[in-house]
Amino acid sequence: MTGEGVVVGRRPANSALAALRRYWYPLAALVRRDLKKRYAASVLGAAWMILQPLLLLALYVLVFAFILRSGRDAIGAREFVLSLLSGMLPYIAISEGLHRASWALREDRALLERDAFPAEVVPAARVVSASVGEAVGLVLLVALAAFIGHPLSGWLVLLPLLVAARVLMTAGLAWIVSTLALFVADLTEMLSLILTAWLFLTPIFYTADAMPSALRGLLAVNPLYHLVRAYRSVLIEGRAPGVDALLLFAWAGVLATAGLWFFRKTLDRGKDLL
Repeated sequence: MTGEGVVVGRRPANSALAALRRYWYPLAALVRRDLKKRYAASVLGAAWMILQPLLLLALYVLVFAFILRSGRDAIGAREFVLSLLSGMLPYIAISEGLHRASWALREDRALLERDAFPAEVVPAARVVSASVGEAVGLVLLVALAAFIGHPLSGWLVLLPLLVAARVLMTAGLAWIVSTLALFVADLTEMLSLILTAWLFLTPIFYTADAMPSALRGLLAVNPLYHLVRAYRSVLIEGRAPGVDALLLFAWAGVLATAGLWFFRKTLDRGKDLL
């Protein structure tokens, strides 16, 4: 009895360790390789992981707080910059992750030939490596908000969960995009147009009230809209993200599940086109 109990009790732990070895280690290795490859040819190397989001924040502050103030006073211009950055940082991470995932399977075709290698990790690694700039940018944005006069809120502890949901949502889309890219030659160009349309149909540069009433109903089914609102809630407004966080988690679960199913369903046929 006791011996059987020990064996059964070990199974979940053994399964967790097996899953860790199968997915986490390859994912971490590919992310490290991707980051090293990305900055290998530059003089400053990995310092660009900090410099790039820092320069991006400085550029947005310069342009929208000092040059294109659009009639706003100094306080209004600073608040607009915070609102804009809290929307642009996750969008840039999504856009970069999907663009890089569209080439992932072709670039790592050798890995796909190994039966034991988890192919799902290949697009997901691009999504994670594209999120490094967002993570650094969010830390800088919190510091900027505090410098401007926004007190640090306890709700900031939810920010890592929101980022994780964003990564999961992007991974689901990346699994779909990476396999579709094998069948559709012009997907990269189409993806640029789709992502640009998604950006301008989401209230990032403007408020939701500015949208035409005929289009405002689309916001309910726009996961990027709920993502941006949730980010702004904890970063700027210092309050719980509420329903927007719940909808974001729901979208992340749906898109990740659908993307993984689509990836596994179509990958074998896509390999023939590599």
